[in-house]
Amino acid sequence: MSKFNKQNRLDEKAISTISDYFMNKHGDKFDLQFHGIKDNTPDTDGFLRLREPHQDKQMQGEYLNQVVFFQLKGYEKPIIDNTYNCSRRLIEFCKGINLPTILFVVANVGSKPEKQNDPQIYWYHFSNVNIEILNKTNKEKSKNIRIPNLNPLRVGRGDFIDQFYIHIKNLAKKNEFLDLPKEILDIAVKLKNNILLVASIIYLAGRVTKAERKAIAKMLKVTDRQMSDILSSLHTQQLIYKDKNIYIFKLAKDEIKRDVGLLLLYETINKIDLDKLFSLFPSHKQKLQIYKNLAQVRHPVVFEYLDKEAGKLLKYAKK
Repeated sequence: MSKFNKQNRLDEKAISTISDYFMNKHGDKFDLQFHGIKDNTPDTDGFLRLREPHQDKQMQGEYLNQVVFFQLKGYEKPIIDNTYNCSRRLIEFCKGINLPTILFVVANVGSKPEKQNDPQIYWYHFSNVNIEILNKTNKEKSKNIRIPNLNPLRVGRGDFIDQFYIHIKNLAKKNEFLDLPKEILDIAVKLKNNILLVASIIYLAGRVTKAERKAIAKMLKVTDRQMSDILSSLHTQQLIYKDKNIYIFKLAKDEIKRDVGLLLLYETINKIDLDKLFSLFPSHKQKLQIYKNLAQVRHPVVFEYLDKEAGKLLKYAKK
């Protein structure tokens, strides 16, 4: 006779909660489909297909050709500090899969029904930035992995479905670079990285002069022509202001009100030599601005650097 365990029951409760959330409460925007096979292997449990509801026709709309897959886990207790521990097998699967995949964690489902509070729903996308954070946060051979930055979807009275919809819509877009020849793709990736680095440094510093621009180009090993093209592109995309020989990062927000500069910084922080960067900006005001912006980045690279520079940071804060 086969048996079931506690995690099986938690996952069943998670299925019930997530089904009601997407198919009942938000079925106008999402089509939730399970694969229909219950097992204990780390693979996808189903997929979400986006819908676009008609504005003037109730319970009608169109399917969008945008799909993401998901892995679902039930968790007995409430999530604390957006942190969740799970097996390395699951993490390694989600990190390596070639499909857009997210992890749903349905928490607070372990109590008896009469004592149970509302379940919490969190989600997590295994983006390059998040994978990097996972790798630096956890020991290489640990059996369990701590995810330190889950995103809330429904927690208490908070329901963040609109932000989630936009994120999934962007995540599920077709990758236009997928069919490029490797040689062209390598060029595109290098150009993308240089643009991200320049934008991130301007964001960190707040403003950059012509002389500092040359020093940044030298640090990043890009030519003056390449630097001009990058700055021109950033200006065209309205990410920076250009005022004669000064470049200032705009306080831009994306569709879900996130700080664009901060998002760029997460992409590049592990590629920036912070010691060299501080040497390019000698004034107290500039260094204070960089420290201030670094403090917003919840990334192990920044934690390690600020811990190392704690004495200097205290000195600047007191001035």
